[in-house]
Amino acid sequence: MANPELPQSMHDDLRAAWLRYIDLTSSFRPDLHRYCRRLTRDLWDAEDLLQETLLRAFATLGAVNGTIQNPRGYLVRTATHLWVDTLRRRNIEAAALSMHASSAGGAKSAIQPPVEVHDAGQAVFGHLAPQERAALVLKEVFRMSLKEIAEMLGTSVGAVKAALHRGRTQLKQAQAAPPSRRSIPSPELVNRFVKLLNMSDLKGLLALMLDSGSVEMPGMLLEVGRDQFERKGGWFWQAVHVHPELPAEVRPKKWWNERAMFKGESVMLSFSTDQGRKLLQAVTRLEEEEARIARVRSYIFSPETVREVAEELHLTAGPIFYRYPFAEPGRSEDAE
Repeated sequence: MANPELPQSMHDDLRAAWLRYIDLTSSFRPDLHRYCRRLTRDLWDAEDLLQETLLRAFATLGAVNGTIQNPRGYLVRTATHLWVDTLRRRNIEAAALSMHASSAGGAKSAIQPPVEVHDAGQAVFGHLAPQERAALVLKEVFRMSLKEIAEMLGTSVGAVKAALHRGRTQLKQAQAAPPSRRSIPSPELVNRFVKLLNMSDLKGLLALMLDSGSVEMPGMLLEVGRDQFERKGGWFWQAVHVHPELPAEVRPKKWWNERAMFKGESVMLSFSTDQGRKLLQAVTRLEEEEARIARVRSYIFSPETVREVAEELHLTAGPIFYRYPFAEPGRSEDAE
């Protein structure tokens, strides 16, 4: 069966509509972020929930009959439903994995009380790398074959087998460690990434990335796989070349990057300078797998998140936008 392709005109129309949507929702976005922050009680989870809320609401606009009279309330309701769904999903995943861990240890599997299930899920997801976590859930919960899992994850059957083995081994020890849902990168890996970026070493940066990894600027960009990492105009190319397609008089200066600790995690901070002042412009988080980078999340268009990090670290945040300030709806930001 032929693989269907989305026409470029559809992509351009959707991109233009998304930019207009970001502009229209910007006036109450700080309130939405504050609401998500209180729901999740975690900065990164709040940003994820906010982005998912915006995306879900945007995706369902075409299915809504009539005019949305209260956009703010519409987004708050969407965020609430998504968060409830997230908690429910975590409990289901935790129950399935906890039952597997019990049966693997020779104990009788039984449904655990909700609080215990939630705690078990937190420990499990905190100790498994993204590839291991996904492979284990697809295998144990959805009963997929190794080949199907490899296709889903864009990797090989051998890599899936290795991920399952690592995941099952760590699952037995997960209950003994502090819970966390995030894959914390080593300071050494973040230091290498920062050094290469400051040196504009594109080849070195690309070598750090897993073939099946991803790069995200929440709300503005998603790249998955080496083909997208290496393309001209992509995230890495732009980070090294600093928007050469722009006229010199409006082209932003290259930012300086540093590693810092934020709530026990090594992150990359990106700074601009204004009349000698050092301004925090972005926070970037990495996820590590097999000493390489599995995921880059660059919070460049997340003002509330960057400002909270700046306040916590006693820094000054610069002017931060919800999207490229020079991008016009209908105009691609990628360099040709």
